[in-house]
Amino acid sequence: MFLFKIFVFFFIANTCWCLQRTLKSQLNPGCGEKICDNITTFYLRADGVNDTLHYLWDFYKRPSLFLAVTTTSSNLTINWNSYLSDKNDSIKFTEAPIYTFGFVINKIIEFNDTNDTGMIDKVTDSSILILKPEYFHWTLINVVQHNTLVELHMSGEHYHDPINNINKNGSIQIILNGFYNMNHSDVIPHMYHSENSTQIDVIINNFETSFKNSRFGFELLTVSQSNKNLSMIIDTKKSIDDEYSPGVMTVISMKLPEDRNKTNDKGYIQWRPVSYLSRDRLISSSTETIYYDIKNSLKLNNMSILYAYYGDDDQRNDILIQKINVTIGVHNDGFYRNSNYSTWTFIAGYGSPPVEQFSNFVIMIIIIGMGLPIIILFIGALYMAIRKFARPLPDNNFTNFQ
Repeated sequence: MFLFKIFVFFFIANTCWCLQRTLKSQLNPGCGEKICDNITTFYLRADGVNDTLHYLWDFYKRPSLFLAVTTTSSNLTINWNSYLSDKNDSIKFTEAPIYTFGFVINKIIEFNDTNDTGMIDKVTDSSILILKPEYFHWTLINVVQHNTLVELHMSGEHYHDPINNINKNGSIQIILNGFYNMNHSDVIPHMYHSENSTQIDVIINNFETSFKNSRFGFELLTVSQSNKNLSMIIDTKKSIDDEYSPGVMTVISMKLPEDRNKTNDKGYIQWRPVSYLSRDRLISSSTETIYYDIKNSLKLNNMSILYAYYGDDDQRNDILIQKINVTIGVHNDGFYRNSNYSTWTFIAGYGSPPVEQFSNFVIMIIIIGMGLPIIILFIGALYMAIRKFARPLPDNNFTNFQ
C-alpha cells in the first residue's frame, strides 16, 4: 500500500501539471482556389490561456515554418496577391506579435564521401551537389485536423533544375505535426515535445544519387526576433535512459537568443542525432547525424514565407539570420546506397526545450526496486524480533536428587 501511494503521487505529479492548447487549422486561409491552385500554405492556430501561437507551414517555394506568439485576441492575415508576387510585408497581425521566429530548409546537400568520414567539410567543392528545394514538385499527401493533433504530409518529387539541367527521381517527404500538450511523439525517435512546438519528420526515400558514395544533408536557415549581434547556441545533453529512443542517449538543442532579456521569449530547434535507414526505424538499421558550426547569413532571400514577414532589410538590428548544416551518416555505415532511405526528425518550438522525464512505468520500476529491499529488511527484522520474543523460557522447576 505504501509503494502504491508513492506511485500515485509521482503519476499525478508527472501528468497533471501540463498546459494544453486548442488547435485550429486551415489550408491556404482566405485564398481562393484559382489563386492558390497547387499552393500549400497551412495555418495552425494554437490557443492557450495566456497567449496564442500562430504557425505557417509553407511549401510555396522552399519548405519553411513561421511561428508568431501573440495575445489571444490577435489574428493573422495574408495578402495572397502580394505573397505570390514575392513581396514582403504580406503577412500581418491585428496586434503586434510578442515574439517571432522561423526556419527554412534552404538547401538539400548531396556529397561524395570518398574517404568514408561522414564529414562534409572533409570533401572538395567538386564532390558537393546543392539541390534547391524549390525545384521539387511538392504535393499534398494527407492532412489530419483535430483539436488535439494536426498533421500535414508533403512529398517532393520529380526534381528538375532548369539552370543546371539536373533531373532526379525519388522523393523527399516532410511530415509536420502540431501538438496540444506535452508528451512523446508517436514517431520514432519519440521526441519529447511541448504544447509550444511542431515536429518535422524528413524522409529521403529512393532518391537518385549523383555519386558512388553519396550522403545527404540539409542547410537550415533560421530567422528570429533577436539582436543581430548575438548568436544561437548548441546545447548537448545526455539522457539518463533510452526508454523512448532505444540506443540514442543524446539530445541536441539549438537555442535562439532571448528577446529583450525575457527568459522565455526564445525559439529552439531540437533533435536526437539519429537517422533511421528503414521504415520500421529500428536501432539496428540506423546511423548518426552530424551538425556543423553555426554561421551568420547577411540577408534573407525571397524564397520562403519568412521573407513575406521579415523582408530583406539587412540594416535591421532586431533580426538575427543564421544557418547550420546537418548531415546524415558516419564512417562504415554503407552510405546512402546501402538502404536508399534516411530520416531526420526535429522539433521547432517556443520557450525552453522540455526536459525529458521518466515515464510512469520507469518510475514504478524504480519505486519497486528501491522499496523491495527495504520491505525485505523490515520483514527480516520483524521475523527475528518475533522469533526472539517467542522463544520459550528455560524450565527451572526440577528435582535435585543427591
